[in-house]
Amino acid sequence: MRDTLKRVVRENPEYLFSILEPEQRFQPSGGGTVQPSWCICSHCRDMPTPREKVCCQRNPDNCISRLPDFGVLILDEAVLALARLYRQDILAMPEDADRNRANRHTGYRQFVLWHHGKLGAEDRRVILSCCVWRIRDKFPDPHGHYIGFKDNRLQ
Repeated sequence: MRDTLKRVVRENPEYLFSILEPEQRFQPSGGGTVQPSWCICSHCRDMPTPREKVCCQRNPDNCISRLPDFGVLILDEAVLALARLYRQDILAMPEDADRNRANRHTGYRQFVLWHHGKLGAEDRRVILSCCVWRIRDKFPDPHGHYIGFKDNRLQ
């Protein structure tokens, strides 16, 4: 049973969150803050498409975007620089001149790897709204222009 659980978590790391925190979902009590109706964690913001309107479904103190590991793996500039170097070395890609955009895109990739594990070339996943906005707040576009989720690379 232990080996099976290890294999499941290795192949689907997102299950680890459900295993470690089986608490009941927190329903906030409206407290005057403006948040989308679909948000439970109170850290989400509205997203442009219905597919992107995804919350972590946790209480505000345990929101995935507020976990210490999120800060280290997704927002730490040294970790992001190392991840970019690795990707550039493997794919022979040039460095993006816009540091915030480079950090933002690397943060998105880091989140997908951390939350979903290694994916195939065309396997794309929507990132939780609270996490998207935490990354965007840390590494903003100077004009506030963001692309959003794309189903495939050719869009």
